Amino acid sequence: MANFDNNFWLENAGIQYHSVFNVMYEKDKSVDKKKSSKIMWAIFMLVHPSSPLYNDPGKEATIIKTFIKDPKFKWQSVQDEIYAYKDCSLTSAEKSLQNWNELMQLRDKSLKSLYVETLDKKDFKALESLDKMIANTAKLFADYAKIKKDYEEEKTTMKGKTVKSLSDSDEI
Repeated sequence: MANFDNNFWLENAGIQYHSVFNVMYEKDKSVDKKKSSKIMWAIFMLVHPSSPLYNDPGKEATIIKTFIKDPKFKWQSVQDEIYAYKDCSLTSAEKSLQNWNELMQLRDKSLKSLYVETLDKKDFKALESLDKMIANTAKLFADYAKIKKDYEEEKTTMKGKTVKSLSDSDEI
């Protein structure tokens, strides 16, 4: 687990040499690069699957309010850093997992608001279409579950702890 009080640049030595992060690092004139370190930890909290806030649908606002503590901060101001962090710090499985998380949350919110709106309008043809989309959600969650399983397997393998199946260990 990451210690967010530590300096991000020291905990992740070498990342400041990435072209995008190097600009941020060099521009930061605060003592021990604390300002840019805090932003990088915020990016970690926002996008990394091992972040304690990873599954929080309101994490963007939460991180700004309770960690960055600057109501003027905008995620758009660090979009390049967010994309670069994803590219150089996440595995393919982690990137896929994150993309699916974002898509499923967006789909969930959109379907709910569309459904309410369509019910209010009593547009039963559109409602039938929405019902099909909602029914398809189960298939999408199954795909998501497979990606999550792949991610968990990758995470376990990376730690060097290959888990045997019950059949491999002759338990079944």
